[in-house]
Formats: sequence, structure tokens, C-alpha cells
Amino acid sequence: MRLRAPIAVTDSIHQIRAVGAKVTVLQSSEGTLLVDAGARGSKRAIVDGLESLALSPKDIRLIAVTHYHPDHSGGLGEMLEASSSEVAAHTVEIDIISGRRPAPDAHRNRFLAKIASPIVSRMYGGPVDVAHPLEDGQLLLFPDRVQAVHAPGHTAGSLCFLVPSAGTLIVGDSLQNRFGKLGPPARSVTADPEQALNSLARLLELDFDTMCFSHFSPLRGGAKDALRDMLARVRP
Repeated sequence: MRLRAPIAVTDSIHQIRAVGAKVTVLQSSEGTLLVDAGARGSKRAIVDGLESLALSPKDIRLIAVTHYHPDHSGGLGEMLEASSSEVAAHTVEIDIISGRRPAPDAHRNRFLAKIASPIVSRMYGGPVDVAHPLEDGQLLLFPDRVQAVHAPGHTAGSLCFLVPSAGTLIVGDSLQNRFGKLGPPARSVTADPEQALNSLARLLELDFDTMCFSHFSPLRGGAKDALRDMLARVRP
């Protein structure tokens, strides 16, 4: 299979197309941070992507998880084995990621949940330890300043990550950029859509100009204004 080159978001931030979702790579002179790990089976794509950036799994210092859904957390076990790094996640989802509590089904529609269940179960990897519990506003253990921003709604523990030096907000699934149009998270797989909108309004308190997503093209420039306009549209 031909390797698809990582997507450049900024000089120090790239995204790798893994199984099910994109993995965001933050580079510093003292190591690498991954945001999310794709679904189970993502290791090869992530390693190839890292190598194309002149990096290796051994450069990874930390893997920060936006939320527990399998297309974001299922590849954690593989990447921990390859990298000897550690995992950071919001406190309310640690028991899910570590296997002490079953993962809630992401689908709001019970019929769709039943149909998707066999596929979803194959996307999860095994349970992993979370070494770094995160709360809103907490800084990650990474040389460059990266701030965890709690944005509940898509899931109870959904996180965004603010990279002030790059003016970039990594939003995971908290927002969509479908066909170049910013929108709230997909309602069919969002636990609390109203809470999600409230969380998005809080993001306007942050300073950023670029936004990158797990399933859509990055929004380079004008991202905060686009978020403000979107919220005015969906919450008149």
C-alpha cells in the first residue's frame, strides 16, 4: 500500500492518517507528542508516517487521548509497545481506557448501535494504563506548552489541546469541518449535543487561529472567527 504523506498543519504539527481517524504529531527538540492513536491496527500507518517525518516511535514521550471512542484509543496498546511512552486522558474516562469500566456505546440510536457493534468491538484494542490524568486547563508533560481543554458533550471526557506557540487548537471530534464548513460534532454519536455546544462556546475564550480535526482537513487561519460564526448560526 502506498504511504500517504502526513498532512502539515504548521511547521511543528502534522497529522497522520491512521485506521479510522487522524493522529496528530507535535514535534519538539526534546521529543514527540501524539494526540490519539487511531483504531486497533494503526501501528503500521503511524510508524510509517513518523518515519516520513524523520521520527521513530522511540521519540514519542506521551500519547494524549481526546476521548475513548475506538477510532481514537484502539491503537494505544500497539503504540505503547512500540514506543515505551505513557498515556494521558481526562480523569472521567480513565476507567474506560484502562478496562475497569465498559465503554458506553457511541451511537444514540439503539438500532444503529446494534448493527455497528461487531465493527466497533474490532476497533478497540486491549486496556492500557493511563499514567497522566488530565483536568481542564492542565498542562501536558511535554517540553512545549500544550494545554488540555475539557470540552464535554461528544463524550463526558472529551478534550481539546491548545498549542499556544503554534496558535493551534486540536479539537478531535468536538467539531466537524465537513466540505469546508465548520459544524458541531456529529449528533448521532454525541452523548449530549447541547452540552457539546456549551463547550464550544467556551473555546472562544482561547487564543487560536488554526484548528485541526480527527476526520476533516485542517482549518488554517480564521478558525476562531469561523467558530464564532458557526455558533451564531446554530444558536441564534
